[in-house]
Amino acid sequence: MKPSRRWVLVLLLPPAVSLAACASGPADADELADRAASVGVDPEVVYAVSLDGFEPVSQSVGVYGEAGFGVAYASSDGGMAMLTTDPRGMTDADCRAADGCTPDGDGWYRVSGDQHEYVALHDGVAVALEAPVEAVDEDTLRSAVAGAHPPSADELAALFEQVPDGGGAPVERGDLPPAGDGAPVDSGGSGAAG
Repeated sequence: MKPSRRWVLVLLLPPAVSLAACASGPADADELADRAASVGVDPEVVYAVSLDGFEPVSQSVGVYGEAGFGVAYASSDGGMAMLTTDPRGMTDADCRAADGCTPDGDGWYRVSGDQHEYVALHDGVAVALEAPVEAVDEDTLRSAVAGAHPPSADELAALFEQVPDGGGAPVERGDLPPAGDGAPVDSGGSGAAG
């Protein structure tokens, strides 16, 4: 196939597919292990999803449950979706024990109030994505979880963008005084007189 034809094919792909095609290669195993350790999780439970219009909120990255991983994804209009993983996996019996959960193809679908969730197994890890029903439709939720994957190099950088190396070293704020009660410095003047 000529390179120009490949270029035309890429332009014709839907946005979610074209972004995945342009993504960087797999994350370096050592870097993934270091980043995962910085928040206290095993690298085997760190997953990413492609959810059109949503980006990971790196400040939300951390441990979920006893040994899982969690990260919130946000859209520019304020929509939120929560990706969580559980190394214990999931079974139909687990689903039956949860309210509103039904087996669905290769995974499980659950509705609770205005929230819904889809869960699928990836290498024995239960990967779940939960969102408000009005923010993400059922098919999009199912598709995102079905395509869940260990993060690429670019996704790893986005997931851990605001997580300091060293796992929780204090962040230098710049607005705290060197002495005193630790209240932030307000150089804009005093507040309104009361």
